Order: sequence, then structure tokens, then C-alpha cells
Amino acid sequence: MTPAALQMLPLALALIASVPLPVPDSLRDRVIADAQAMPPATLVFERTTRSVRTGGGTTTNLLKVERWDGRRWQLVSINGKKPTSGQREEAQKLAAASPVPGYHRMAVLLSGATERTTDSQGRTVLKIPVLPAGSVRTDSADISSHLQAEVVLATRAGQPWVERVKVTSREPFRMNMLIKVLTFEQTSEYRLDDRGRPRLASQVADSAGTMFGFAGGEKSEVTYAYR
Repeated sequence: MTPAALQMLPLALALIASVPLPVPDSLRDRVIADAQAMPPATLVFERTTRSVRTGGGTTTNLLKVERWDGRRWQLVSINGKKPTSGQREEAQKLAAASPVPGYHRMAVLLSGATERTTDSQGRTVLKIPVLPAGSVRTDSADISSHLQAEVVLATRAGQPWVERVKVTSREPFRMNMLIKVLTFEQTSEYRLDDRGRPRLASQVADSAGTMFGFAGGEKSEVTYAYR
């Protein structure tokens, strides 16, 4: 092999690694089975949400703490204060409309994975061009069809697990007659606990759009503490 060919070899290998390939059923099935073995009934955690919402010339800061006990949600505090009855009712409405977050949700999400590539760190990345129905719900609608995702896998003792999920909007879309989402991005990070089980650790989201015709957006950071 000539010196010029040797210089081109790393580039060629990188190009080969970046070519999308089908997702092996065995790989997807192993991750899904692992996720299904950790249903929300086995979890007890606190979720802390910090968000900043802008729009219509105003800015709203929110610090919310909620607790999941394996059966139901409890709103613990809003901006450091005991929640009002109205705030509890709103929280219950949102909880009823949205799935409990956690690693078990990978069983739904990964059913839509169709391609795999390898990133610069040698990790397998699964691509989901359209999220399966029921993946992401608001209090009024299922918006999954407007979203896509990339899932980064790691391994432990030969077993693949999800380390990161990045969800982005596929196009601008309407959540309802009043709210239009122009861009949306959310990154979820997973960490292994002391028993080697994947746990949802944090989520960072950033969105922009219009409401009542006014431009605005929201940035949020969510952390999870398990018991």
C-alpha cells in the first residue's frame, strides 16, 4: 500500500463507520427486554424541574419538586412553597396525561429505531426518524409524530444500555389552536446505579414558538433523585 493510500485509510474507515445500517433485532430486543424489566411501579424518586419561560414581554421562573412513590405523583413544592389546591389539580392533570418518565420508556421509544451508526467514541447510535405513537404526550395531545430521536448506547458486561437520548422536532407544528412550536430539543441522560441498572438522571430541554401570536420559548432542566 502506498503512503498516499495509508493516509486515506483513516478517512475511509470513518466513512464506512458513518454509513447507516439496519438495527439488528437482537440488539433492539435486548435493550427493550431490559427496559421492560424496570416498570415504574419499582421506582421511587423525586423530580426537580427548573424552567424559564418567556413570551409576551414577560419571563416566568419555576422551581417545582414532585415525588413518584411507585403508584402516584405528589406535588411537593412550587418555588419553595407548599402548593395550592389549584396547583395540585393542575399537576394531577398533567400527570394523568403523561407517562411516568424512566428507563422503562425505552421499550416504547426503541420500537421505532430503523438505522444505526457509530459515533466518534465508537458507540452505537440508533436513529428514530419518527417517534412511535405515545412516546411524548402533552396535557392535550400526542405530539410524537412531530419528533425524531437519536439514541446512544453503551455496554456493561456485554449488555447494551441507553446512555443518552436526544429528541428534536422534525418540523414546526401546532400543539393546539393557540400554540405553535417552531423548534424543540430535549436531551435525556441515563446513569448506572450502584446495582448496575440504568436510571434516568437528567433532562435538558429548549423550545421556541408562538402563543397567542407572541414569540416565546422555554428552557428547562430536570434532575431525578432515587430512593
